[in-house]
Amino acid sequence: MVNHRLSTLQAIGIALALVPMLSCSRETGLRFSPESPRAGSDITVNYVASATLADESELLLRGTSRTAGGEVELLTIPNMTRGSGGTFTTRFTLPESAVYAAFVVEDAAGQRIDANGGRLFDLLVHSANGTPLYRGLVGRADEFEDRNLLTSLEALRRAQELYPDSLDGWGRLRSLERRALGSSRGDSLFAWHQENFAGIDERHRDREDLALAAAEAIFDYAGEVGDAAARDYWDARVDETIGSFSWSQSVTLPILRQWMADRNSEAALDAWEAYWPEAQRGQIRTFSLQIALWSKNLEASDRWIQRNLGPIGYNDFMMAEMIFEWFPERCERAVEIARAAFEQANAIRPLGRTADEHARSLEVGRAPLWMDYAMLLSRCASPEEALAVVEEATARSARPDLYEALGGLKLDAGDIEGAARAYAVVASDPGTPGNRADSLVELVGHTPESLEWGALLVAARAQVLALVLSQAEDWTPAASHVTDASGEGHALADLTAGKPTVLVFWARWCGPCIEKIPDVVRLQETLVPLGAQVLSIAWRDPPGPEMDAFIEEHGIDYPVYHDLEDSVTDAFGVTAIQTNFVLDADGRVRFERPELDDIPRQVEALVRLPSG
Repeated sequence: MVNHRLSTLQAIGIALALVPMLSCSRETGLRFSPESPRAGSDITVNYVASATLADESELLLRGTSRTAGGEVELLTIPNMTRGSGGTFTTRFTLPESAVYAAFVVEDAAGQRIDANGGRLFDLLVHSANGTPLYRGLVGRADEFEDRNLLTSLEALRRAQELYPDSLDGWGRLRSLERRALGSSRGDSLFAWHQENFAGIDERHRDREDLALAAAEAIFDYAGEVGDAAARDYWDARVDETIGSFSWSQSVTLPILRQWMADRNSEAALDAWEAYWPEAQRGQIRTFSLQIALWSKNLEASDRWIQRNLGPIGYNDFMMAEMIFEWFPERCERAVEIARAAFEQANAIRPLGRTADEHARSLEVGRAPLWMDYAMLLSRCASPEEALAVVEEATARSARPDLYEALGGLKLDAGDIEGAARAYAVVASDPGTPGNRADSLVELVGHTPESLEWGALLVAARAQVLALVLSQAEDWTPAASHVTDASGEGHALADLTAGKPTVLVFWARWCGPCIEKIPDVVRLQETLVPLGAQVLSIAWRDPPGPEMDAFIEEHGIDYPVYHDLEDSVTDAFGVTAIQTNFVLDADGRVRFERPELDDIPRQVEALVRLPSG
């Protein structure tokens, strides 16, 4: 059975390697020595700079490593210095905890990046016998799941080929195949998985010592291959396998079950306390916090709040809300935690994203934090401070949700006129549904038809569009070309001439891109009245009957063109997808890599204030 499994997966891997979008590779200039390192190895790096980085005297090698547990850590690597022959070099040591590492090369400002054509430069940590570690291959699959589904699938297939007894990978592999390849229950690959599952099921049913993780993995795989009877059986086995939970679970669940039976919170907290500090993470501290808060044990709550702070415990904003709800007398503590989370909301910059792109992404990501933070301040501390926080946010962003929060705070403060001005911004946004706009009008005592409300809409639109346009770019991309569904080539400039255009770079192998298709469809509907268009660029994703079927299945009603030679992605500096650009009617880039929610305002600004 194992030999059959290996040969089948090897054949699949060979076929996968022939997929056009993966074989369309670029020469890379980065070399690691050793190429197949063990954890803790000293790594020598040699890099022959790409044209965009060749004029630098020093370059940065940015890298992240992944641990067997899936944690992502930023690596500390000395700058690469130019040596003889123009080759850049550096050395660093892989952490002992690393199972996989990925890298890009950047200039000092983090604005020009060599990301190896979007594939990154990476290292798989190997065992003593020279085989890539299972968790390293899984780490590679994790790294690329939101970048390139086929690369992720390739890594996971390699993992199961080398480690067929690693049961946790089989269900995920089948799920990833369906996402990446669209395979169905009627195809040969599905039939192979059914046969493979039957062998796993047979070999493990009679094992009384089976660990919980194994039982859960087989249960998941049963669901993926559609074996309902086996899924019911393994569901019951999971419930019976309490003794082989992870250490944290084996400690937590008996205590939690006893607490659910007798509601003796003090006994539960005392029991969990006995396991601290050995339990530095996981369910012990999260459940303990919940019960401490629920029981209103102030001393225990303070202790478990402190233990939950940081990236492994609760979301700090959520914890601040819980503290305020259960212990209003700890209001200052709740605000302190929320303020620290707000000020430290600077996640690691993803590999391949420029410093400017990351700053814009953080600004977008901070929008809900602005509101969460402001709402907590308004309830727990100072309504005036909350108002100041949201006003600062709206001075930097035209997002309708921020203005709606501002309107609510203004109403709470009795400032009806200020609320009306804020709500007018929301109502004037092209993406706001008419019924939502009308409901906001009523909150401030106007009617949609009133002259006063009309004047507020005009003023709000002018204010916001001026803000949006003040943040615009202005550069002309290099000439490039795309291919249509029939294989005919077109100059991109001919397709975008004469009207504002939103370029959406995507591919069928990009999971997040597929999830955003309905949003792009709605965007197209919003832009048509503004005389603008969406034009999508399928990167390394060829036309053909499968693409035609995909377009019909997903209701894509905007033009789809194909970049099979990296012509457009090179011209726009695209290294990862989904990526969007907003062009004006002259083909100049005015907004670079915006979020879909921000695009209607940006296009409206170009249409209504073109001279800005």
